[in-house]
Amino acid sequence: MKQKINKISILKHNNNIRVYYEDTDAGSVVYHANYLKFAERSRTEMLRKIKIEQAILKNEYNIQFVVKTLFIEYFKPAQLDDLLIIKSVILKISSAKIIMEQKIYKKMTLLAKIEVTLGSVNTKGKPSRLPKVVLNSLNSNINPKE
Repeated sequence: MKQKINKISILKHNNNIRVYYEDTDAGSVVYHANYLKFAERSRTEMLRKIKIEQAILKNEYNIQFVVKTLFIEYFKPAQLDDLLIIKSVILKISSAKIIMEQKIYKKMTLLAKIEVTLGSVNTKGKPSRLPKVVLNSLNSNINPKE
């Protein structure tokens, strides 16, 4: 049964991340799994910007986000010392999931595109609705689709 989507949104956030030695392989190219780490950090900062913090969700509301689905497409490699821009956009919000698109750029060059669906689970790993305070914060920070 498909879940009804509450809102279609355009909640945007940009985050800069510098590539360090620890992010690269022996050829100074970013290891493929590290793009997911960059995206995770950017999603977390996007939520923090609108006053949704992971530790508070877990400790006060017994809620955590998990990646339900993820698709990544690589276009060009990032390298040591590159300054990357991660552009995150929340596309859809429902009572228990968030659908996002994230793009990783070096200057104006698209390096990778990520489509991710985040699910909300309780601390026992069972699907759970997001608290109203979280939904209200998300919904109040969106811009209507143009």
